[in-house]
This record gives sequence, structure tokens and C-alpha cells, in this order.
Amino acid sequence: MKVIYLSENYIYINENDRIIRKELSYEKGIITSSIGYKNVLNITFKLPKNIDKDMLEIEAEKYVFTEGSLDYNKEYKISYVFREFEEFYNVEAFVVDTEVLKKEFEKYLKVFKYIDFISLKPRIFKSYYDITGAAPKNDAFIYLDEEEAFLSCFENGEFVFVKSISKLSSLAKQLDKSLKEVIEILKTKGFNEENYEDKETYSAIENFFSQFFMKVNNLINYSVSYYSLSKIERIFLYSPFEIKGLIENYENFWNLSGIEFKKYSLDNTDYDSFDYTAAVYNSRHYLNEEENFSIFPKPVPFYKTKTGTLSLLAVVCFGFVAADAFIKYQTLKQQENKILVLKRKVQRIQREEKLLKTAIAKFQNEAVKLHEQNIDLQKQISDISGKVLYLDNIQKQEPVTNQLADLVKELKKYSLKLISFDKEGTHTQLILTSTFDNSSDIARLMKDLNSMGYKNVTSSEIKNNLGIYIAKVSYDE
Repeated sequence: MKVIYLSENYIYINENDRIIRKELSYEKGIITSSIGYKNVLNITFKLPKNIDKDMLEIEAEKYVFTEGSLDYNKEYKISYVFREFEEFYNVEAFVVDTEVLKKEFEKYLKVFKYIDFISLKPRIFKSYYDITGAAPKNDAFIYLDEEEAFLSCFENGEFVFVKSISKLSSLAKQLDKSLKEVIEILKTKGFNEENYEDKETYSAIENFFSQFFMKVNNLINYSVSYYSLSKIERIFLYSPFEIKGLIENYENFWNLSGIEFKKYSLDNTDYDSFDYTAAVYNSRHYLNEEENFSIFPKPVPFYKTKTGTLSLLAVVCFGFVAADAFIKYQTLKQQENKILVLKRKVQRIQREEKLLKTAIAKFQNEAVKLHEQNIDLQKQISDISGKVLYLDNIQKQEPVTNQLADLVKELKKYSLKLISFDKEGTHTQLILTSTFDNSSDIARLMKDLNSMGYKNVTSSEIKNNLGIYIAKVSYDE
């Protein structure tokens, strides 16, 4: 049986584990596709461990509708990922409005009339291990295309979580250019400063991706703690277009943390690496209804419908005297089936009502235990300080032309460590700690920032605990 994956402009046909690509046109087989993370509401929460496993999905759905503020007048397709811990279940709920599904797959339905299986894009990277034969590790996959960007993480080859990250549309807005123009710049000029006559454009691109990867780093550090993962070992970056020099420019940045950073690619195909992976993934998972977001079932053949049955019997009656009795029998059979379906629906509703009452009683008598995240502060400081040293090496090689280079120089001058760097417009906020536990170092840094022309330089103490002095410094350009 052929399993067909519908991408943006092509179909990928998997027959006997051999995949071929064709222009988007009708083919007979099992029809599959995928939906982007941008169309999904992702709700992360915890459920108490004392819930019976058979009730997990019901309890999760109640939480999603109440805490997720879903509209009861709308229809949704929901998929859950449950991870069991000693004291609780961690739940990832993925919710898609059925109207969004209809809009997203409208052009395909004009050709195929139905779609058997729709997967979630962040989960597709699981098939990387099937295709390459690589041993599963704790891996992160960055997906970056024209419309969306997300970070998808796996533990030993099993999907754990996904988070949104900065989209290229925000860079286009900063540069006051169209998204198409920005992508062309990234493809042709990339991270070679000599290619730019307009240095402001290069600086904006460099700052965007520095903050982009700093956010990825922060998400990984937070998520490793929240999801009780061990260290992420590899990061793969997928993009349907080549960003010139991106991998080489940030490879050392990640190596400082002991993380291998590489392009997501497949050696065994010239097709788009993600689409090829999706074709393999859907071929292996299309029977898994728990992952299926499709609301477009295959139409029932005419002869199996009531109208078809009656039409067939009308033909048969010309040759058989007993046709009248047969029609009555078929009609009676259909009515009995309808009654049986209705009975099952009533039983399901009654069961859910009973479960809801039980759950309400439990929630009134018990408080949900929260598992507090515990991120090691010194590890964060050491990790990011290493990255600052890397940036320091960069500024030794190139002229000091931007704010980040000035900051690295000042931090080194006063032996300060950087915990976080957050820039929004012309306003910058730093979280710093003094190596020698001397707050006067931070005061001298502020004085230098004033002399360098920065405005509204202020500071406030965040913490002075166990001999560690930490302060927040803010300033405007």
C-alpha cells in the first residue's frame, strides 16, 4: 500500500520503503500530511499521581477546557503526551481548532477529498533515527522556515516537549523589509560582514541570531530542569533555505557548553530533509489515532450508504420476488444499528458525568502538588560566562563596532560575570555578579557606561546570598 505525504508543493510517495517525489497531483493510497506548530495551542500542566490511568485523558481534557479557556461552542482536535514521574504526570496537550484545520488543508481537499492522517511537525524528527540509523540521544531540533520557528526536544529518541522561538518575520520588521527580501539576504550574504555595504543591516542580523540562540539556550536550561532531562547533547538546525555561514558562526558558541551543533541533513536523499523525514514518519505512524489531527475521513463508498443500498436493492428487485422483504430487513438492521450507537453515546455521557462528579470532589479535597523547578545558579553563571569569553574572542578578532563588544570589554575589565542579557529596542537589561563579591565593581561599570554615552544607567540589588552579589543593571542607548 502506498503512503502519500502532502508537503507544501509536492507529494512524497512511500511504497515498500522507497520514497519518490512528484508534483502535487492526485494519487491513490493512504493520504497523510502534517500541521505546523504555529496552528497549535500547546498547554503544559501536571496531574496528581493518584489518578487512575484509565481516567488520565478525561482529567486532562477537563483541565484543558477549564484552564485553557477553550470555547465550548467550537470543535477541537486534541492530542496528549503523558510522562509519568514519581509524584505526578506531566501532560503536554496539543489543541487545534477544527476551523483552522479546514482552512489549512483546503487546497489539498480539492484534489484528494480526504486525508487519513495528519501529524504534528515537532514530533516528526523522531524518524531521524530510523532514517540515519544514528543512536538516539538527548537531542534538540530547531525548525526555522518562512512562517514559523520552534525548538523540539527528544530524550533517547522519544518526543518530550516543543517551544516557540523567534520567527524571521520579527527580523524583517526590524529591517523594514519584506520576509522574501530578508531570506534572500540570509541566503546570499549571510554572516560575512564584507558582503554588506550597509553595516546596520549586518549588525541587526547578528544581534537577532545572538538573541535567537540565547533564547534557545535559556529554553534548554529551563526545560531540562522542568522535564527532568539530563543534558542536551546535540542540536540540529533545519531550514528549507541555506543561511550562509550560520552553522560555522555559532558552532563554537554551543561547543563551549559541550553541545554539538550541526545542520539537519540526510545523506541518502536530495529531497528536502524535513519533508523526507515526514514521509517516513507518517508511513510508520498513520495508524496511531492518538497522534492523528485529521478530521477529513475517507468518504463511505456509495454502495455502503443507505441510498446506495436502496439503489442496489431496486435493481435486484427486478429479478427477485423477495426484494421487498430484503429491503425491510436492511432498513430494520440499520435502525437497530442506529439505536445501538445512540445507546453507546448515552452510556459514554453517563460515564463522563460520573467521572466529572468524582473529579470535582477530589479537587475540592486535595491540593495539586507542584514540583518546583530547581536550576543550579552557579551552573548558569559558569555556562553563560563561557559564552561571554567566546564573544570576547570574537571582539579581539574584529573591530569594536557594537554594543555587545563594548560590554564584553567592560565585564572583563572589572572581572564581572554575566548571567543574562536582554535587549528590547534601545533598552538593555543585564544581570551581573561580582567575581570578588565586591559591589563597587558594578558601580565602576555603571560610571563607565555613563561616560560611554549610555543614558538612564541604573542598578538594583537582586540577591546577596552565600557571599554572591548579584545586581540588575539597566541602560538606554
